[in-house]
Amino acid sequence: MGKATFILVLGSLALFSIYVANMNNYVMKGSLVMYDRYSTIQAKQLANSVVNILLSDLAEDPGFRTADGEISLLDGDATYRVIDTLLFSPDSLILIDVTATYGYGYGDTEKTYTVKAFTTKPGGWVPPSIRGAWTANADLNNTISDMFIDGRDHNLDGTINPTTGNFAISSASNFTNVDNASIGGTYLGVDFPMTFPHNPLVIEQNVDWGESFPRTPDEILGYPEGTLMSIAKSGADGSQYVLNPGDKIDENDLTFPLSGVTYVEITNGMEAKYKSATDDPDLYDEGILIFHAPDGSSRIKEVSSAKGAENPFVGLLISDYSFHHHIDIIGAVLQLSNKLEDEKNCNGNADHYVYYSSDSIIGATKLVAEEMGSEGNYGVGGQIGTGRKKVLFWYE
Repeated sequence: MGKATFILVLGSLALFSIYVANMNNYVMKGSLVMYDRYSTIQAKQLANSVVNILLSDLAEDPGFRTADGEISLLDGDATYRVIDTLLFSPDSLILIDVTATYGYGYGDTEKTYTVKAFTTKPGGWVPPSIRGAWTANADLNNTISDMFIDGRDHNLDGTINPTTGNFAISSASNFTNVDNASIGGTYLGVDFPMTFPHNPLVIEQNVDWGESFPRTPDEILGYPEGTLMSIAKSGADGSQYVLNPGDKIDENDLTFPLSGVTYVEITNGMEAKYKSATDDPDLYDEGILIFHAPDGSSRIKEVSSAKGAENPFVGLLISDYSFHHHIDIIGAVLQLSNKLEDEKNCNGNADHYVYYSSDSIIGATKLVAEEMGSEGNYGVGGQIGTGRKKVLFWYE
């Protein structure tokens, strides 16, 4: 090999080495850019995932509203704080603050990402099993009688929130308006005023609940058994509990006006009549009024307001079996029994009404959420309730 050729070969090798070195440098830089981007995405996903985990923890554990710690997830690490902002300002929010880190061990590609979410403290809600002004997993033909039933969403003053209402009646059987009741409601955002004959769109009939229809008052709200009874016994916000009061339930058994959770438990099989004693035009009964037996067998043959009463019951009426509803209600009625009255007729209710009101139901369930520190859980152990916490603000 000549000297010139030798120099040419060495030069070529040197140029090739420089080229390979430059290519390796470009590949390394490209890999670092790609990994940098990947680390940023992973840190973001990690932070968002941890916020959602904390929301679930907060929904189930009210004591979790003040907490801090660390979580390792998705090959990264996150630190978090859960802060009850009421400690610092007069609001009703809870702050979840998460900072996630991903990409350690790869040069300068370690990335952090922060998410802040503000969620609400426990408050009232409309349980999803309340599907109208009147809900039952049974035949309601005879129970409705000739009342005014309206599924449009009412305020306490009787005005209507347009398009936000519900069915008038939700029944597990075919509904027949046997006593010429005036019925209205909302279907797919369209309001229909109360009329007779009624518009069939405001009736939900032949509903197949399977095994999902609530069997107890607690299942309606999605709490462990005994929750509502415990609150009633505690006296919170005027709550009351009565066991086997006899065949008449009135001012001898309860203090009026009602508020909070009023739980009348009937285990002796006695049929009873309930009559409110609230007749002051400046007062009204409110909250959650329950008539129930552990086996669902309680029978209330009449539910009446006080003679001359001007104001309705405001909230949620829950019963196993009840009949002869001589009472005005702004809120909703839910009956638990799958065998309601199907023989007797109940005329004479044409001067009474049940108006659906989400505000009234929210007000009635708010006390329970506050006492329990959390809203009811949907889908947990077959219970029916709300499910997740509501997020008002989310910052990234």
